Amino acid sequence: MTLADPSFKTKYYHKRLSHLLRLERGRPEGTRGEPELVAVDPEPGVTPSEKPPVRIFLGTEPAQHRAERVFVWSVHQHRDPSRRYEIYLMKDLKGFNRDRWKTGFTNYRYAIPDLAGGSGRAIYNDVDQIYLADPAELFDMDMQGAGQMCIAERETAVMLLDCEKMATIWHREDAERSERHKYFRHRVQAIEGMWGQLPDVWNSRDHEFQPGVSKLLHYTTLQTQPWRPFPKELKYRDNPNGDIWFNMETAADAAGFTLFTEEQPSQRYRKLVEMYKTMHEAGSPEVGRPAAKTFSGISLAEHLAPIASLIAETGSKSLLDYGSGKATLYAPYPGEPTDSRFKSMKEWGETKVTCYDPGYAPFSGPIEPAYDGVISTDVLEHITEEDIPWVLDKLYRHARCFVYAVAACYPAKKLLPDGQNAHCTVQPPEWWREQLEGAAHRRPGIRWQLCAQLKGRFGKSNRVFRG
Repeated sequence: MTLADPSFKTKYYHKRLSHLLRLERGRPEGTRGEPELVAVDPEPGVTPSEKPPVRIFLGTEPAQHRAERVFVWSVHQHRDPSRRYEIYLMKDLKGFNRDRWKTGFTNYRYAIPDLAGGSGRAIYNDVDQIYLADPAELFDMDMQGAGQMCIAERETAVMLLDCEKMATIWHREDAERSERHKYFRHRVQAIEGMWGQLPDVWNSRDHEFQPGVSKLLHYTTLQTQPWRPFPKELKYRDNPNGDIWFNMETAADAAGFTLFTEEQPSQRYRKLVEMYKTMHEAGSPEVGRPAAKTFSGISLAEHLAPIASLIAETGSKSLLDYGSGKATLYAPYPGEPTDSRFKSMKEWGETKVTCYDPGYAPFSGPIEPAYDGVISTDVLEHITEEDIPWVLDKLYRHARCFVYAVAACYPAKKLLPDGQNAHCTVQPPEWWREQLEGAAHRRPGIRWQLCAQLKGRFGKSNRVFRG
């Protein structure tokens, strides 16, 4: 089977009319300076291997968050426990013109030699794949002098690269200005022996899958990807091998698996918390906002009524305000000093509120194992995208009855000290709904409500989701 097989193609009749008639055709500029690293270290108690880390560069985008998680889970399930694996998430990178790309990550693959420092080996994978065998087996393969290996010269969705050799052939600036696939292919073809063929088992596309034989399953046909990441764009139909993917997702849910955790957050998250600490102390001078009014917590006001309803319906007596900021809208809880983290709100009766914010020292201390309800307003959009799942898991873990969350779906006026927008995760309401649904699958039994806030030419509006 070749790449030209029409069954893999996405034609105009697979797309929704509203998508075909859309006015905006381009893709937004990237915001990330480098790929985020998901490091999988050798398991405790196992003698570490002396072999080099298995480096995987994953082409991905925000809408593929479910596929991204299941891909990494598949690596965990088939890895060598003595070896280190490094999975680099190539997503929304700065400097690339993505207007003509089929996906949000199309040309990142050609920048891998540069991203890898021009040395060592690297595997490239599209996000719509799952491993059924140890990727180290692919990584350690005899390349027989080649710099690039894939199942066919035109099929680059799975590649094994010698980055030292490929650094002289593929240049990042060519990928950034969106040279076409054939440009990069021809540069390899011009050098005898630079391309080598991978066994087909390392890229079994849809109906090519053979149980017990295939080592990687590639859901390459966009309109049959089981997790249906673009429902507004494509007319989906079932995939005969969809159960394999769903079974992996179910296993990941049962294990409470997320790419990052509170104990091991992303590097971007660590940097972000430090910047928020700085803003709490120094304010936001670019918008004329002093420290006392930066992350003051006053945005809670518009959510008092829906939270009061949840309190009444569940009989809640205790709340955790996660990411409370300075919590200036509250009154001290009866008997507590003014600067106490324990607060009250007259609209919520006798309910005791505990304020928590990792970026604000007075409220960054330990919290109790559980509260009747957990609320988080003006917080989630300030958290790095890859850390949203574990943060939501924490909200659900500390809630006995309900979670109330707010997510702004537009850029902020404030900037971070490094010049980035303070709303570092700007996604549509449906993306946020999927995030809360995912957390609910990992931690079932908790009632939740999401208020997704939009801003348009006629002002703000809210979309509310419940589960």
